[in-house]
Amino acid sequence: MTNAGEKNNATARSGRLARQAFWAMVQRDLLIQARDAWEFVFRVAMLPFILILTYGFMLPTLGVLPKSFPSQMFAGMVGMSMLITGIHGTAVPFTMDFNNMHEIEDRLQAPVSSTVVGLSKMLVGIIESFVGGLIVLPISLIFMGSRIDVTMGAGGILPLVLVLVLISLASAALGLLVGTIVKPNQIAAMFPGFLMPVVFLGAIFFSWQSLSAIPVLQTIVLVNPLVYANEALRAILTPQIAHMPLVWSVLGLVAAIVIMGGLGFRRFHRMVVGQKA
Repeated sequence: MTNAGEKNNATARSGRLARQAFWAMVQRDLLIQARDAWEFVFRVAMLPFILILTYGFMLPTLGVLPKSFPSQMFAGMVGMSMLITGIHGTAVPFTMDFNNMHEIEDRLQAPVSSTVVGLSKMLVGIIESFVGGLIVLPISLIFMGSRIDVTMGAGGILPLVLVLVLISLASAALGLLVGTIVKPNQIAAMFPGFLMPVVFLGAIFFSWQSLSAIPVLQTIVLVNPLVYANEALRAILTPQIAHMPLVWSVLGLVAAIVIMGGLGFRRFHRMVVGQKA
């Protein structure tokens, strides 16, 4: 009985230590972000601002695009902002810590598993993802407010919260994977080489069902997690627009989280072993 009690106490102490280390890492990263708050807002807001100004305001006003187009792209702008912000918020710190600053070495000295270190980085990316979604809302309302036809009822609040959480998790999982692949000298090429295809083939300006006219492309874009994010938001916020069934979108997001998160953590643990060797 004594040995069992001591074992339970040791397990409890280990759990408390892991939680304390986890939150200390998260708080430190958030503090660093808070010091560069305006740089963060500028980075997160610039792409949505340009796209909303051009496709959501200028072109519909000039008659180049239909007046209903802002409703088509609204859900996509929220999903894009969340996914891109979460990817950046997880991937860039990872690649910098491992390859330049070597700050990860200090964190790995903590008496906790490397999984705790990885999860702390992901949580920061998840929080940033939510902030990215919030930043795009006032921009959308300023330039597209009168043209956005959101028909979500009270019953859509819970599904919306679930989808937003899944998008944040998917963005952090993809950010973890990208952060273990991209080197610091490749960060400049990450946007045009990786994020641009994700954005413009992510069902922002079109729905997935509308791609039925191009069956090959409609199949290819299914590897893009942004498609599932935007289609899920479209199904909840603007269900009057053709969209992928919500169940499929949710399953796609869950699959993206499991696959990308699994691959990301596998690569992360390999890098940790190499770092300690």
